[in-house]
Amino acid sequence: MGKLHRIRYTILLLSGLCLASPLFAAIDDTDTIARYSDLRSLAMGSAGIALSEVNGSFHRNPAALFRREEPLFRIGARYGELIVGSPEANDPIPWIQRPATAFEMLFSNRYVALSLGLGNVLDQEPLELNEANSKAFTAYNDSRIQMTAAYGWEHISVGLFARGGNRTQRDVVIREGSAVADYITRTYLERYDRKSSDGQFFSSGVGLLLSYQWVSIGLLTNSLFNLDYETNELILDGADVFNGAAIGLAFTSPVFDRNNELNRLVVNGVFDVTDLGDSDKRAVRFGLEGKVQFLSNLWAALRTGYAEHRPAGQALFGLSGTGSLTFGAGGRIGNMGIDLGVEIPLDTEAVAISAGLTWGM
Repeated sequence: MGKLHRIRYTILLLSGLCLASPLFAAIDDTDTIARYSDLRSLAMGSAGIALSEVNGSFHRNPAALFRREEPLFRIGARYGELIVGSPEANDPIPWIQRPATAFEMLFSNRYVALSLGLGNVLDQEPLELNEANSKAFTAYNDSRIQMTAAYGWEHISVGLFARGGNRTQRDVVIREGSAVADYITRTYLERYDRKSSDGQFFSSGVGLLLSYQWVSIGLLTNSLFNLDYETNELILDGADVFNGAAIGLAFTSPVFDRNNELNRLVVNGVFDVTDLGDSDKRAVRFGLEGKVQFLSNLWAALRTGYAEHRPAGQALFGLSGTGSLTFGAGGRIGNMGIDLGVEIPLDTEAVAISAGLTWGM
């Protein structure tokens, strides 16, 4: 598909948020940071464009914001580790290989939401280059702010998001005797020192959600506007909109029965196709969740999923078994939530584990 005629827009408020120098090349690591923003979705194969029944669904599809009728304030923290084989024999800190952390604060009502987040990924350097009893890492930091707006009717809703922020890249050293203190100090407290190379980023997208009883369909593009970092102009490119498009389907059993009483067992099934127009990134994602509800704010869930890249030259549903299996669990006790996730790529020996806590009201 050839590129359509580019329509340039300059929006002073959003451009002011993202006054740009060229973005440094940490693209793979920013994807890793984003994955830890929603461990429930991660455990379900990173699918969920058509889901709308949980507090953070609008992070996957902004149109889901309209489905939550009550205001929400939430804070959360998440930690994950990518385990790549067994640690080397001379590794002074074997329990730290490639950690990732994320912190979030969210304010929302049915129509608008504001979320603030900090993320960090450490990429380990070869051990022979390290100082004695220490490990060297390249730290990728992500600071972001996102505005979301939504509106809708009984069975249909639309949403728009704009996300901007700053990314930094710097070298850090973690010492064996003070690993936890060094991690906190050098990856967060010193993340904006003058030794960091940094750049701004901006993205926006629009979503549509169709819901009727137990089935929902979600449409989304994560590439509505792109920022030209040389001119600070927002660009609407039809080809980019299609490349970043995704479609999702969800089946959800009723949370309440016909007498408006809480159903004990709720099942969610999801299927997404993402990056429809991008021949390299196109992927299919499946997920399943079983939830046992004791009260509206007391429940436990088990989750599983599968995700696989399906480039344009391959059949969309002809899975090759080279994707990633995911497993997870979650629960809620009052205002406190906990999520656990495990991702097992079938074509490598790496295993990603993650855990998160949230508190909201």
